[in-house]
Amino acid sequence: MKNFTLRSLLLAVTVLLSSCEKDDNFPQTNYSIESNDFFEIISKHPNGWIKAAKHGQDNPNDSFEYYENGFIKSAKIYSSYPKQHLYMEVSRSEDNKPLWSKYYTSEGDLWFETVYENGWASEKKVYSEKGTSIYSYEEGDLISVDFTRADNSGKSSTVFNKTEGSRTVTIKKDGETILEEVYPYTDNTGAAMLTNNQVPLGNPFANSDGNYRKINGSFFRNATWQYNADPSGNIPPFRNFYEFHFPDNIFATTLAVNTEIYQSIIEQYPITEDQVLTLNLTHKEGVRGFRPSYEESLSLTEEMEENPSLFELKYGNEYVEAIYYGKIIYVVGALRNMPTDKNTADEVKHLAQKKMNWIVDGKNPLTAEEQEVLDKVWFEVKFFSTLKQHRNGIVLNNAEDFATLSGDVENSESSIIQMDYAAFEHLTAN
Repeated sequence: MKNFTLRSLLLAVTVLLSSCEKDDNFPQTNYSIESNDFFEIISKHPNGWIKAAKHGQDNPNDSFEYYENGFIKSAKIYSSYPKQHLYMEVSRSEDNKPLWSKYYTSEGDLWFETVYENGWASEKKVYSEKGTSIYSYEEGDLISVDFTRADNSGKSSTVFNKTEGSRTVTIKKDGETILEEVYPYTDNTGAAMLTNNQVPLGNPFANSDGNYRKINGSFFRNATWQYNADPSGNIPPFRNFYEFHFPDNIFATTLAVNTEIYQSIIEQYPITEDQVLTLNLTHKEGVRGFRPSYEESLSLTEEMEENPSLFELKYGNEYVEAIYYGKIIYVVGALRNMPTDKNTADEVKHLAQKKMNWIVDGKNPLTAEEQEVLDKVWFEVKFFSTLKQHRNGIVLNNAEDFATLSGDVENSESSIIQMDYAAFEHLTAN
């Protein structure tokens, strides 16, 4: 994939967050953090910042702990849809590295869990009535996926070899190998998956190279206030399944199973005391798609109807119909330990807007007095992108940082940013 020019877009970006001029003489204001009817401070650190707190009383929205430096120590997030239940919890280190995370169904069952090592995913397990899939990683790179059916009648294994650029899929039924194939390291059109457990399987199509079409379309959104750091509307799901369900939660946690940037962001910013600033750029360079021939569709349909369980074991229930290539930038400016007084909080938010504006375009920096006020709360601006080195976010301190990281993205090759899936059961309709 060819590079695209971010420079012209980024140079044109100005974060027009506020045009109001503020008085540089700040009166004595109240920066204390107190409980109210909805927000309960359970304990504080010696510096007055939050140690433990929660939103909501009998049916909480969340409960969380901060380290003294403002980073998240742990958090539990609840949903009221379709009923009140815990659906996400995270644990992080004092230097803001992920330790583990768990996601739950509305029935209270463990849905998937991730264990991290040195800030990178080490192992992820996904559970369902179909069985259990185990993702294994090495320094954040996926090296294998193993799936065992709930009744132990079938197993599949996908082993990735980045050096050789290949992945080997082995599928067994009742101890007998029924499929063993070597495919390209990166998924191609036609690559099949059991979507219930996100299990990669065999590719049943003889020729699935597909046709490539250029798009070269970019969407940029200036930094705006959001009630949470949820990037679901701006970062496309990496795997866009035909049957895709967005539960009515704070976060669309379905995306966290397979969209690593998304999981990283929501686990670093699981709760907000006020709002966060978010900025994003999505560039779609092109798309590769294909449609199987009528003869091939008919043949696969006959195979599927002859032995549905065997077909699902080998190929799952959906296959890649289109692959989009491009690049994504996402920036989060988050506030914590916000003062309870509304006027004071509004002043802090204005200064956070001004600081993020300066970080992006290098214009109109904070005065020393303004920075002193902003330092009374926790404020962090972090840069995420589709590059692996940006997956966990890089803290931005000034405009030079933003320009450097944006340049890294600009000079990189485009990568897969989304795969659209089609259901096997609709093959005959093609």
